[in-house]
Amino acid sequence: MARIPDYVKVIDLPSGRRYEVRPEVTGTGDKRRQKRKRFTTLKEAVDHYTAIAGDRGRGIHVAPSELTVQDAVDSWLLGQRIRSKTMSAYVTSLRPIVDHLGNRPVQSITKDDIEAVVQALRTGTSKMGAWNAPTKLKKSARTVRSKWAATSINPMLARTRSIFDDLVNQGIVVRNVAALVKSLPVEKAEMHTLDGDQVITLLDATAHDPFAIAWLLAVYGLRRGEILAVDIDKDFDLDANTIRVDESRIAVAGGSVTGATKTATSTRTLPMPEDLARAVRRERKRHAALKLLLGSKWTGTGLLVVDEFGNPPHPDTLTTAWRRALANAGLPHVRLHDARHSCATLMHLNRVPVVVIAAWLGHQDPGFTLRTYAHSTNDALAEAAAMLGTITARKTKDAQ
Repeated sequence: MARIPDYVKVIDLPSGRRYEVRPEVTGTGDKRRQKRKRFTTLKEAVDHYTAIAGDRGRGIHVAPSELTVQDAVDSWLLGQRIRSKTMSAYVTSLRPIVDHLGNRPVQSITKDDIEAVVQALRTGTSKMGAWNAPTKLKKSARTVRSKWAATSINPMLARTRSIFDDLVNQGIVVRNVAALVKSLPVEKAEMHTLDGDQVITLLDATAHDPFAIAWLLAVYGLRRGEILAVDIDKDFDLDANTIRVDESRIAVAGGSVTGATKTATSTRTLPMPEDLARAVRRERKRHAALKLLLGSKWTGTGLLVVDEFGNPPHPDTLTTAWRRALANAGLPHVRLHDARHSCATLMHLNRVPVVVIAAWLGHQDPGFTLRTYAHSTNDALAEAAAMLGTITARKTKDAQ
């Protein structure tokens, strides 16, 4: 009969003999802890004990933890130093993970568990839970998510990998199981822009629109948040003909907030073209006339872009108004942010140096500007073809 090690306790029960071991499972910074476990065979008990002892000796043992996925996500989010809009995006991307796995201990999560979340999102069978759920949804709102595209699933996976990487660093889990889940392939969507004639059509069609000044700033390359945060007085120097961009108003849960610009280089002072300066003067007169007409009903915020009562629109309201403006002008739909792309592309096609375009848009890296915004249009491609044609035609003549 095999010798029974000192760390194994033999217990005779009515149901049969059991072998009990109590390996030490003390975590980092914890008081000394032992985890009792019983087995029906001596070999199982010895194997269990020696496996834990070996892991502890190599410094790779992880103490049992009841930390749940939801707790881990909440803790990770609390440690992020990010803007409100980015935080909102993180929460939205992580909701399926918490809804599916939130009550599970993080130590029980496997690659297959996360793959199941991905599959549910791809097939449109992901059930919605209560964690950070929108508070304004009606009771009759749907309880199952629509299908998510790869462009939405991949950010969820990226955040989940970061959370499990943090858990590994804390010694709570042995390895990052989320890192084993591959991202989905993404086809880069074609970017749609307005050409010069379409820009003129839009501005002419919306000349009397309450948000006409917003559309002008959009095609001058300002971000939506920057447009909404511009102050009608302090951000314009009509003597020097400059506009100062130093704040951004962004959508968050329950409304919008004004804060710093997206990056340090986004804070910038730009020279104003004369037509923009004239538009600002007209807008100041419009504000003054409406204030006189409405009296106490006029909401004085000091912001440039306001509705007919002086109220600044919610960022999403401006986006909806942009869609309507394009439709009323008979123009194809492009996103409001695509007006910024249009600005960069038109400048690039008119041979404005990339470093200048980057400074205008508030980019730190001109290479990013070139990769992201400088898209050739059909006219530019035709011009390139004509140029190549003159070269090859000359070569043919020389050969003759």
